[in-house]
Amino acid sequence: MNDLTTIPIPTAALERLRQAARLNSEINTWKPAPGDVLEGVLAGSRMASGPFGEQRQMIIQTPAGALIAAWLTDWLLSQMKAQQAERGDLVSLMFHGREQGKTGKAFNRYSVTVLKP
Repeated sequence: MNDLTTIPIPTAALERLRQAARLNSEINTWKPAPGDVLEGVLAGSRMASGPFGEQRQMIIQTPAGALIAAWLTDWLLSQMKAQQAERGDLVSLMFHGREQGKTGKAFNRYSVTVLKP
């Protein structure tokens, strides 16, 4: 039985889909070196597949308009929550480099500042 019927696609929904796909293709992942700073407006977040599997990224719109994704580690996520970061807030993320904790385990050290507009 082959019951294929045409399903109407709302024009507005199709336009939103195209815009989301275009924006998604314009997002670059931040790959910082020690001392690098990512700053701009918190534009949102997304799930992405990375070196450690599926993880959340925050999306920052830079002053130049570029969309940059930064991987949200557990620590970064806790800092964003502690500072009550919301979409539209100004965010500054500084990468200090890779360090060793007291237990000898290596980690990436960041500092985060959130400013409400």
